[in-house]
Amino acid sequence: MEQNLALQIKNLSVDYQVYEGVLKVIPGLDLKVKEGERVGLIGETGCGKTTVLKAVAAILQSPPAIINKEVIAVGGKAVDRKKGIKNTRKKVSMIFQDPATSLNPTLKISTLMIDILKSSFPALKKEEYQQMMINSLKAVSMPAPERVLDSYPVELSGGMKQRVCIAMALMKDADLILADEPTTALDVTIEEQILDLLNDLVREKKKSLLIVSHALGALRKMTDRIYVMYAGNVVETASTQTIFSEAKHPYTIGLLAATPKLTGEGLADGIAGDIPSYINPPQGCRFASRCSRTTELCLEKTPPLTSVDQNKSWQVACYHMQKTE
Repeated sequence: MEQNLALQIKNLSVDYQVYEGVLKVIPGLDLKVKEGERVGLIGETGCGKTTVLKAVAAILQSPPAIINKEVIAVGGKAVDRKKGIKNTRKKVSMIFQDPATSLNPTLKISTLMIDILKSSFPALKKEEYQQMMINSLKAVSMPAPERVLDSYPVELSGGMKQRVCIAMALMKDADLILADEPTTALDVTIEEQILDLLNDLVREKKKSLLIVSHALGALRKMTDRIYVMYAGNVVETASTQTIFSEAKHPYTIGLLAATPKLTGEGLADGIAGDIPSYINPPQGCRFASRCSRTTELCLEKTPPLTSVDQNKSWQVACYHMQKTE
């Protein structure tokens, strides 16, 4: 296991046992997040992004999931469901897609928050917990934090619930924050506010962040590096600036081209075709059926991640990547 890494994933594979057979979702994935680094994970719905985050947080239901890995390590220590899982969860905080289903509707916000504080700081007094909860809610710009603490989730708006979830994730003594599309259930008018808030707090508290989001414009501002996933495989990874300005994989190029533009320059076409079946995935490149550059080699053998630059920070999995002019 490498040092100075908040997260290291090496050769992770995840299958799901279902009625029709075995879904081979992630065939072998490598991913790293350095200490203090903010990393984005992007790709179409159904490509395995949430599965990766749940595997890291040790909350992937098994069965039906069948998990194999060489290494999943948080802060240099292996994630293991059988031993050390409580220690892993102390080091990892996760913000889920839908705040409405993330918060127990039968408990007040104060009860939900104090349980987290007691697990991280067991020896404090009641008044100290109260002040910590108020401070956490103030940090996420929550109006009337005392009233919110005395409320049930149903009494809060979607944006307020997500602010509570962010406050709960960041008040824990965790080094790594996992954010799984944290603005999916929110109104588009407050989506950017929430992502900006999360970004500011992660930087201020010097946390490491792995975020899944379809808001590519926001990720461009708030991440240092990006992994592009397609059908369970990482097809390209590089600095955020490189991905948005010099992407080489045909899927990355198509994904960015399909993003709507604020200038209103016509409607994006999207990428023709669908993600392949995970029951019987193709033998070679999983993107081959949707790619204009496909050859016999692409159909026969999965392309490995190949370094484009000398320091190996930019990698592309394509036999016919776009050439630099």
